[in-house]
Amino acid sequence: MDTILLKEKMHQAIELIDDTEFLKAINLLLSQKSQEFSLEIDGNLQIELDSLKQLHQVGKSKSYSFAEVKKLAKDSLKNEF
Repeated sequence: MDTILLKEKMHQAIELIDDTEFLKAINLLLSQKSQEFSLEIDGNLQIELDSLKQLHQVGKSKSYSFAEVKKLAKDSLKNEF
């Protein structure tokens, strides 16, 4: 079952469920799972990221296309073996 279909089925089920305790349990699970994916950035890291972004936007940093990254990765693997 793909992700979109699974999300749709869950949404439909939640709309039909009238059990408050069950919904609270689902909410707790979702809250805990979403915290796993949250990324907290401290002030110094944000300053560094903003600086790198600005350099990129004005063309003062090296950027790679996906094709270039793919080629570099393949070449790197060839050199290892």
